[in-house]
Amino acid sequence: MIGIDPLRWLLTVAFGGAAVFHLLRCLRPPAAWLSPVAEHRLSEMLHLVTGLSMIAMIWPWGAAVPAAAWIVVFMMSAGWFMVRAVWTSRRRAVPVFFATATGTMVWMGASMPGHASAGGHGGMDMAGMGHAPVGCAGWVSALLGGYLVLAAFWWVGRGMRTGGLSTATTDVLACPQDWSAVCHGVMSAGMGIALLAMA
Repeated sequence: MIGIDPLRWLLTVAFGGAAVFHLLRCLRPPAAWLSPVAEHRLSEMLHLVTGLSMIAMIWPWGAAVPAAAWIVVFMMSAGWFMVRAVWTSRRRAVPVFFATATGTMVWMGASMPGHASAGGHGGMDMAGMGHAPVGCAGWVSALLGGYLVLAAFWWVGRGMRTGGLSTATTDVLACPQDWSAVCHGVMSAGMGIALLAMA
């Protein structure tokens, strides 16, 4: 349960920044994208919806959205990325990760024990997470949250090209940052923290 307003605001900024990043990529896809662009744009839109959904889920006003709505949104997203993983002939690990990440959000939506009342205690509880799950459900949430947090380190490392410089040069410009990967790392960390808050 997130009862610390600074942490809630920090997650809001993280999810909001990621959502803006994906919105810009929807409106102006990079020239390096391969055709068909529509598939990439749909993926970016799903990332955008995920970021906005996470913002709503961590605030009390998000309780106005039925838990079933979160489940449907994240199931559709997970299904799309699984389809992409099957269709693609390369880099299957990336869409598989997106499918598993949105799949963990299906679990999160299904595990929410009940929405907090609109007149909650100062909005200190996470919307829909007024009571942490106990027993097996809590352990599952902790494991899934830990998975997403660990994956965030991999994404950020990939984005910053940690240890990726060629031995033949020390020119940082030869290995630019991948801001898309950094953005995925931020999203993964935020979703993991939200799940760990339920455990």
